Amino acid sequence: MSDQWFVNSNDQQLGPYTGQQLVEFAQQGNIVAETFVWTEGMAEWLPASQIPGLFPAAAPVQAAAATTSAAWNPNAKRGLATRAAVAAVNPYAAAVPAGGDYPFFKVNPASFGLWLGTFIGGFVFTIIGMVLIIPALLMGAMATAAVSAGASGAEVAGAASVGAGIVIMLILGIIASIFSAILFYIYIYRAWFCLQPGGAQTSPGKAVGFLFIPLFNIYWIFVAINGLPKNWNRVVSSHPNLVGAPKLSETVFLLFCIGVFIAPLALVMVFPMMSQMCKAINFFASRRDPNVATSAFARPSFGGLR
Repeated sequence: MSDQWFVNSNDQQLGPYTGQQLVEFAQQGNIVAETFVWTEGMAEWLPASQIPGLFPAAAPVQAAAATTSAAWNPNAKRGLATRAAVAAVNPYAAAVPAGGDYPFFKVNPASFGLWLGTFIGGFVFTIIGMVLIIPALLMGAMATAAVSAGASGAEVAGAASVGAGIVIMLILGIIASIFSAILFYIYIYRAWFCLQPGGAQTSPGKAVGFLFIPLFNIYWIFVAINGLPKNWNRVVSSHPNLVGAPKLSETVFLLFCIGVFIAPLALVMVFPMMSQMCKAINFFASRRDPNVATSAFARPSFGGLR
């Protein structure tokens, strides 16, 4: 019988209690069928009515009293590994109780340098290409006039090569900018992914996906981006084995969200925001499984979003 039961009472976590105490609480009426309880090995909080042997009506007959201990054990009933192992396979499992160890799972690191390089490269190439468009148009007009006047092929080829160079710079700028934007969304996904066992406000898929919904994303950006440091700081402060995790600045993320409507502000705040987010993700990426026995359950890393 598990001796580490927790009870949810009016959104407050109480415990731990022994299995015998849980039975006594049920007999006294302090725990009813709808009360949610949890113990290690359960993938989520369950109503007390689903715990075998807790209520008299659900208790086994007297002749089978010797097997009550096994019936009480959710691990034996559900065939589950430890909660840390379950969360390693599925970080979307129910929230880990505050004060307990945060589960181990694998997440890919985030490269601030890669994002910064593609962001600056895209910006520079695009600006240079746009600045040179007007001279290129003038040179094109001059080349057309030169052809009409019978100019040499070298003059025409020179004007054409300049125009081709500008087109190439614009294409490189667009490619780099798109890649930078993709990294931006991937890192937001990974940051929210790290928070799932801590009872995150939203899932990583929603955090990113809803940002592409027109008009609604005006509201959602304050959930997915401004809400990230609030959730992050709460989670890392609630678990002793996350004490070394970097905190995120709520001010920086808020100013970036406001800057979405004031372009120069967003352009300035995106750098410290991305730097903090990458450091935060890399904290989880650098974690090592403290329990060798559960390492086989760890989520494999295939270089994808996570």
